Amino acid sequence: MLKTVVLDSLIKNAKQGKVGKISVKEGDVLALGDKILQVESVKGNTIVKAKVAGTVKSVLVSEGAQVKVGQALIEIEQA
Repeated sequence: MLKTVVLDSLIKNAKQGKVGKISVKEGDVLALGDKILQVESVKGNTIVKAKVAGTVKSVLVSEGAQVKVGQALIEIEQA
C-alpha cells in the first residue's frame, strides 16, 4: 500500500520552510522512525521521520525547495 508522507507541522507554528538535507532516495528501505529529511524555518529546524516502514517509492521535493505545512514530501510503499 502506498503511503504519502506530508509535512504535518513545523516548530513554533511556522507555516512554511525550506527543505534542507534529504536523507533518503528512491529505493531506500525505511524502518519506522527513520529520518527522512530536515525542514528549516525562521523559527527553527524540524526533522521529518518515517511513520511507516517500507521502501521509498518517490521523493516529491528537492533540497532547497520551499514547502508548506500539509505538503506531500515522499511516497513510501508500505512493507
